[in-house]
Amino acid sequence: DEHALEAELQQAIQSEDYAKAAIVRDRLRGVQQDGVTGVLEANARFYRAFEQGDLAAMRKMWKKGDSVHCVHPGAGRISGHELVISSWEVMLGPEVDFPLRIRLEHVEVRVRGDLGYVTCLEVVRSGTSWGKQVATNVFERQDGVWQICMHHAS
Repeated sequence: DEHALEAELQQAIQSEDYAKAAIVRDRLRGVQQDGVTGVLEANARFYRAFEQGDLAAMRKMWKKGDSVHCVHPGAGRISGHELVISSWEVMLGPEVDFPLRIRLEHVEVRVRGDLGYVTCLEVVRSGTSWGKQVATNVFERQDGVWQICMHHAS
């Protein structure tokens, strides 16, 4: 657990046990890197589902419950799992020319414990038209699985 390792690191530093502190620091970095990798993989799954118009995969990506939110470009906030999924049914509807091509630029990821977020620029091609949106995707880890709990693109 990241918080336990942070506490253990602080305790080792305070007791001036620098050999132990170095070991704990390295373990903490490993845990944090695993979180970054997991969030980036979840983000990639999210965009694969989006590109393919795969509503079943999109539905699986989203955390269940009322504490999920989505803001599509030019729209207001949509809250709650069922309403968010309904919004993706519209976004991935039959009038969209799939597969989309989505290229992500300026990707940054931050993870703290069981929460992580990705910020990026989405460069999206549908048919012959292109669009760009700044996006933030927030993920929560539950039972070892990263699920998206917020998507905001504008």
